[in-house]
Amino acid sequence: MTMQRAAISKAAVLTLATLTFGTACGSVADTASTEGDSQSEVVSGESAEASEGESEGAADAEEAEATAAELSVVEHGFTQLDGGEYGEPGVTYGVVIENSGDGIAADAEIQISFLDSNGGVVDSHEGYVPAVLPGTAIALGDYVYDASGVSEMKVQVLPGTSEALEEEPANFTVSNVTTRAQEYGGLKTTAKVKSPFVKDLEELHTVAIYRDGNDKIIGGDFTYLNFVPAEGEASVTIDSFTEGLTPATTDVYVALSSLTLLG
Repeated sequence: MTMQRAAISKAAVLTLATLTFGTACGSVADTASTEGDSQSEVVSGESAEASEGESEGAADAEEAEATAAELSVVEHGFTQLDGGEYGEPGVTYGVVIENSGDGIAADAEIQISFLDSNGGVVDSHEGYVPAVLPGTAIALGDYVYDASGVSEMKVQVLPGTSEALEEEPANFTVSNVTTRAQEYGGLKTTAKVKSPFVKDLEELHTVAIYRDGNDKIIGGDFTYLNFVPAEGEASVTIDSFTEGLTPATTDVYVALSSLTLLG
């Protein structure tokens, strides 16, 4: 199950990299310049400040500003697990990213670092966030195998582009979220997902974010929901095989994936 999900994730990243190759051309001298003001747009997990993505196309500056996406890392958290009697140490984590702007945030890049008490890198993950609709939040969650001694987690997001939304903002509605322990270890989360969109949507990235009694993120996991009918409803199950996690509550986030956008 884990290998299959990893293969899908790698395929999604490879597809996005292929689609975006050739669009990042520019002067090497300009790219490697060390003079002038800093132009970084990276959004850090230590900051709640939003960063606007650049809007491309023929729109003028005023229109671009009106449709700008504003991404921020609003929450993140993790739990170091010992793997139980038969497993290996690992880390389960969750991240919530919000778009408070008026435009669609497209092709953002994300970096997640897991550090030990001395600031050394235990492991790191990289990937793309293909789309975050305006006024909505998406989540990332997974389990990092063979990772021990993690004491700190850092998240950085580099916004991509902004795309205008031609209609009223909308998002998936999630209800009936339930998480229970599985018989042979791990967690099973089930939920209902309702779509407001007028097309059948496939391969939706669906994430369970686990929280403790203080509403703090303690981990997460994900799956791909094969489809939700147009303006219809579907059920989803997210299996997590992490040992030793007992969440008080669970949130489920549904987002368009790169595979959805290819459909």
